[in-house]
Amino acid sequence: MNRTSNTRYRLVAAVTVALAVTAGAAVAAAPGAMATTGAVTAAAGQSTQEDVAVPFPVDATVVSAGPTGFLSAQSGEQLTWRWTRYADGVATVLPPGSYRGAKQTDIVARTDGSGVYTLSDMATGGDPLEVDTRPLGEGYTLAGVAGTTLVMRKATATGGTELHLVGKEQGALVDHTVTGLPAGIVNPFVIVDSPGTVLVRYTATVDGVKRSRVTVVDVATHAVVEEHETSDVPVIGMALSATHIAWVEKPADSTVKVAVARRGGTAETVRHDTGSTANVAIQIVGDWLTHRRYSVNAPTTANPLYALYARPLSGGEPVKLLEHTLSSTAGPDGTQLVRGGTFEHDEGLYRIAPGTAGARPVVTLVASTGQPTTLELVSHTVPTTLDLDLPGAGALTWTLSRGANASLELVHKATGKTAKPGLPTITEGVHTARWDGLFSDGITAYNGEYTWKLTATPWDRVGPDLVRTGTFKLVRKPTSHDFDDNGSSDLLLRNDLGELLVHDSHMDPYQQGPVWQKKAPVRIGTGWNTYDQVLVAPGNIAGSAYADIVARDKTGVLWLHQGAGRTLAPRVRVGGGWQIYDRITGGSDVSGDGRPDLLATDKAGVQWLYKGTGSTTAPFSKAVRIGGGWGIYNKITATGNIGGGPAGDLVARDKDGVLWLYLGKGDGTFAPRTRIGGGWGSFPPTAMGDVDRDGRPDLVAYRNETVYFAKGTGNWKAPFAPVRESTYLPTNSYAPTVF
Repeated sequence: MNRTSNTRYRLVAAVTVALAVTAGAAVAAAPGAMATTGAVTAAAGQSTQEDVAVPFPVDATVVSAGPTGFLSAQSGEQLTWRWTRYADGVATVLPPGSYRGAKQTDIVARTDGSGVYTLSDMATGGDPLEVDTRPLGEGYTLAGVAGTTLVMRKATATGGTELHLVGKEQGALVDHTVTGLPAGIVNPFVIVDSPGTVLVRYTATVDGVKRSRVTVVDVATHAVVEEHETSDVPVIGMALSATHIAWVEKPADSTVKVAVARRGGTAETVRHDTGSTANVAIQIVGDWLTHRRYSVNAPTTANPLYALYARPLSGGEPVKLLEHTLSSTAGPDGTQLVRGGTFEHDEGLYRIAPGTAGARPVVTLVASTGQPTTLELVSHTVPTTLDLDLPGAGALTWTLSRGANASLELVHKATGKTAKPGLPTITEGVHTARWDGLFSDGITAYNGEYTWKLTATPWDRVGPDLVRTGTFKLVRKPTSHDFDDNGSSDLLLRNDLGELLVHDSHMDPYQQGPVWQKKAPVRIGTGWNTYDQVLVAPGNIAGSAYADIVARDKTGVLWLHQGAGRTLAPRVRVGGGWQIYDRITGGSDVSGDGRPDLLATDKAGVQWLYKGTGSTTAPFSKAVRIGGGWGIYNKITATGNIGGGPAGDLVARDKDGVLWLYLGKGDGTFAPRTRIGGGWGSFPPTAMGDVDRDGRPDLVAYRNETVYFAKGTGNWKAPFAPVRESTYLPTNSYAPTVF
């Protein structure tokens, strides 16, 4: 939580209490702010916050501001207009209609489009003033509201435009034509500055001479009382103070200029070059000019280009007052009210007031939305323990305070391996990664401790990137052939160098089945050339959480290599005399006691059962003779329970490549064999348990540097689907042993 969090949440509470009625997203914002080369950050102490927490409606614009409150507009199914008091934050939701605020006053004007205007003093709450302009006839359009006076354009019969001030005097409708404007002007640019003054920019030909001027109209006398020559270019903004007048000139072939002239004197007009061709909104606050850049289509979200700057009227380097702005209006007593944000006080309505003795303007937060200006992490749904065996567990969500582009990196602490799942935007500010449980190199992610790192860049580019970190523990249920602690079935390969390598598998959504790691397999042992036959026990036979390996050396000694995650524990001698067997397999629980057993066929074709004990030092009991006649098979494979019976089963391949299924009875013996397929002569079947994690054991084979896969069906009469190619896996070894 940052340094302003306590203030922020206090303000949020105030918003909740004061705004019983809310509406939807923002209306189109008023002109935004301009970024200026050479701007510097406001000095400490220039931005303050009023003691009373006053709410500003979320996603609304400020329309006007008076001495006691402000008018805001918020969009939804229809515009929601509110008048909010500074003193206590009480907001009045106005009846549906179209509204205008009278600048620098508490007057709000409403019209239903019929030509009838209702003017209400929101400070006093007295009876509204109704001005019905319909008796004036056609051609009147509203240009603004000056106190209780309507400023209206009137189309003339000759195609020109007159300016009229319409109101009521002694209860009667009055219509005063503004004098001092040349005849024949067309659609003049009009800005109401205050209850007593209106700014008008016109271009007209007078006595054969083209004239471009900014004028000041006095409402009380209905007359132009001041004029200033402008360049013959479009003027897109005007501002007035007691001592100065300013306007924005936008040449077609150069950058925008802000012209400043002293009122009532003969001093030369000073033009400030903005250095940009973007439109600029201006205001005069004391001896300073504020300016904010905006686009033709005004922005509805924050943007650093729309920051609020101020510079001395006489010239000089600008200073930044707000990090961004969305809308603004002239306030009473030479102030400006701006909807925007600072990193210190966050989002809301700020008052820009003249500084003492010409000092820089003072910035004060007067109403808050309760939203941060910096991008913040609101919440996340990353569990302390992430079990990827659970449905939907890979969906990890981060909720940010506003829209951003986000990226995610997951790092396995023990190995440094990383995953970078995509983090798309679900709704604005909400990002969900649907992690498939794979590292970036396609390897199934290992169990263990992880760190996550979220990096988010705000869409609006206001403020620094957000970087947050956290931790979680990944767990997956161990499988019968998992030797790197990630819950996937691995292919073990012994190469000519005697190295034991783990080729990891993962499910490929495009192949609809498993594929195996081609590059950089995990090496879990060396010196394995001392063994003449290697046996894999699907699941664990010695009581640990990991799969184990049983191997026979060339002298007939049997050794246990107990699994220890991504490695093997030191080997343990578990018996001698095993050279009498030429076929050994393990993994199926054929005795029905819940522990995997070992099956061996001697050179006379007799099969023997070594029941699993669960002991590390003596993992198998004494041999029990099952029966003879097994010499006809050149490969036997303990598959686990593939037939749905009471115990594990056995698959045997004869010299013709036919596979035979022996269903376990649960007492250490098997039912009569069943033919389940042919064509396996060149495919030595290897049982690796449930490779594709569908709950049914599968078969795998390796031939000519290609891994083949036969999917388990769950039907004991046809327990495996046809063999298909899965992964091209060159071993760079002449005669690798794969199991």
